[in-house]
Amino acid sequence: MFVRFLQKLDPARPAPTAVRTIDLPAPVLAPYTEAQVRFAAQAWPMRAAQELRSARIFRALAQAARVAGMVEPWPTCFDSAVRDEVRHARICADVGARLGAAAPKYDGRPVRARLAGLLDPLMRAASLLLVEVAIGETISMYMFRAGRRSAVEPLARAALSTILADEVRHQRLGWAGLAALWPALTPPLQVAVQREAATGLAACEQQTALPAIRYLQRREPFDPAYAALGVLNPEARVEAFYFAVERLVLPRLTRVGVDGPLAWSKRYTTVQSGN
Repeated sequence: MFVRFLQKLDPARPAPTAVRTIDLPAPVLAPYTEAQVRFAAQAWPMRAAQELRSARIFRALAQAARVAGMVEPWPTCFDSAVRDEVRHARICADVGARLGAAAPKYDGRPVRARLAGLLDPLMRAASLLLVEVAIGETISMYMFRAGRRSAVEPLARAALSTILADEVRHQRLGWAGLAALWPALTPPLQVAVQREAATGLAACEQQTALPAIRYLQRREPFDPAYAALGVLNPEARVEAFYFAVERLVLPRLTRVGVDGPLAWSKRYTTVQSGN
């Protein structure tokens, strides 16, 4: 399934090389036990699936932007980001394979469900730009930055560095694209986007921060070797998430036209009420 989706997003690449990617350094695993490497390896197939999801989101965004009338270079920029994310998925799958992980698995249903709730092209473009690109890529940038900071093993560090460089560009693209689209939104659509900001922030917190918080609450030890191998320490994950949200995402939302602090304070009220 993972390779099939990769081929759909990049049909020029034949199936036997679907997950081969850029040159990366050879892994240096002598300082680590087999158990430590096995634990760290499990993160890469999951990352590959996340990056493939991002590629599909950017493809849907590019299509919606064209239909909604966003002028160039926006649709072309979103198309370029699709290729970046496909490359990221290949990188993660490749690193996982080198470390002995199983091939990535990918479930396309969550993206289909997300898009099914955004039938209007203008609202689809605005929502994807807001939640997945502006907010999501900003948080992702801080996650990769924190992981790269702790990583020592050369293969993991090189892969994280490569992806991080693109995440920096993608989050900038999201904020700039959202600012460009905002004046085209009618007042009712702007209200809808305000709600999307709240539900999107809740989803990001549930997916990124809360699992790490639960891990910390169990007081389970975290082997420092995992961080050296590219797995982000749960404490560092929580810190990076809330720093990204509070210092970057909320002020930038407000500058675009969305009330960032209100969206954050209402994130679970909005989810529960559906308003």
